[in-house]
Amino acid sequence: MSIAYTAEQILELAPDSSAAKAGRDLAIASKWKNLGQNEQSIWGECQGSGAKPYQTRADLTGPAFKCSCPSRKFPCKHSLALALLCSANGALFEEKEPPAWVSEWLTSRGAKKKKETPEVEKSPEQLEESQLAKDKRKQDRLSRVQAGIEELDLFIGDLMRQGIGTVKKQPFAFWKSRAARLVDAQAPGLARLVSECAEIIARSSDWEDALIDKLATINLICRAFLKLDELSSELKADVLTAIGFNQSQEELLSGAGTCIEDLWLVVGQYSYTQDRLRVQRNWLWGKNSGHSALVLGFAHGTAPFDTMLIPGLFYRGELVFYQGSLPQRALIKSKCSEPAVPPFVSGLTSVAEALGSYASDLAKTPWLDTVPFLMQEVIPLKATDGKWWIVDQAKNALPLLVKEDTGWQLLSYSGGLSLSLFGEWDGTTLKPLSAMRDGNYLRLQTVEV
Repeated sequence: MSIAYTAEQILELAPDSSAAKAGRDLAIASKWKNLGQNEQSIWGECQGSGAKPYQTRADLTGPAFKCSCPSRKFPCKHSLALALLCSANGALFEEKEPPAWVSEWLTSRGAKKKKETPEVEKSPEQLEESQLAKDKRKQDRLSRVQAGIEELDLFIGDLMRQGIGTVKKQPFAFWKSRAARLVDAQAPGLARLVSECAEIIARSSDWEDALIDKLATINLICRAFLKLDELSSELKADVLTAIGFNQSQEELLSGAGTCIEDLWLVVGQYSYTQDRLRVQRNWLWGKNSGHSALVLGFAHGTAPFDTMLIPGLFYRGELVFYQGSLPQRALIKSKCSEPAVPPFVSGLTSVAEALGSYASDLAKTPWLDTVPFLMQEVIPLKATDGKWWIVDQAKNALPLLVKEDTGWQLLSYSGGLSLSLFGEWDGTTLKPLSAMRDGNYLRLQTVEV
């Protein structure tokens, strides 16, 4: 098997701690039979409670897993155990031709990757008619969005005239109903920002300045939309994205987006639930280009994420970036694993450089929520007031948004020496996602989103 993972990297794929524990318990040779491998995959049979053993296989170039057990978790405990057993004792897996239940699965995976919807040849008249219909749908939506924004502008104006102190007594429905009207106007991005206002007000203290900042951001996006025709193509894309217009992935992959080929390190990862949809944020960093990229994964319920990436692992591949003034979100066009490469990438060398970079990004996209910071040669420390910081070589510091136990884990990992730290900066605090030192990678637990 040419692709090798460590036990820690495999367990990063576990859907929860119980699946990880069950996988470790099953990673024993006596519980498996008919183990095998080839250049692409590993497989084996694990005897469960039923009469027939569970047939488990893994394509570790993905990675991807499949098991005949009835578990709704993905990867299931058998898939995790198979990969853990291969990692610990690859000699148990005989090099041989895969059985039919493995080769058929690999064939179906290959067919899905290569499958393309055949494009029906259209006449020039049909193409013109299709484009006209597309333009009309877009114009209809723009008209609805404009009506929603004009109404929102009156709402914000009334709030500011009355004074924001009056909203403290308002129920959550006050903001929820306003967000719902924006959803009806097909502006889900603005609806999300309005909903965040209610979350800000729910704070016991220090909510006034944060609310004014959020309302100012909403107002800026609205004003920019009303002058959409006067903006550059990049800024126009930023405004439409902020409002909730989706860029066509098909068009991006077909050449509309900028493509960068590199060796990409998955430098940070965390997931959260939004509107009953599980979202995974994967931050990648190009080893040669120094470019950062945000790859989002989505899943409903217990289904696996549509994008499976392992933190601390390098992938050689091509990323296609969404259009905008500050290309950040990207799609994976192609990838293959290269776990043998040590996890070192170049980042920012000082707090001053980091804040300068943030100011430059903010000038391009003023409503930017967060930016990625990869800091080099910094030391974590805990101040006498209990707050956590990172300090650079010039003794300048950035505050950390971190759990107490994670802060101590980071301090222990550094041993009082400098390390590389990756996180998301929101303009006031840095939320650390990982640390790197001496060729090792440490994933950090984030605060709740």
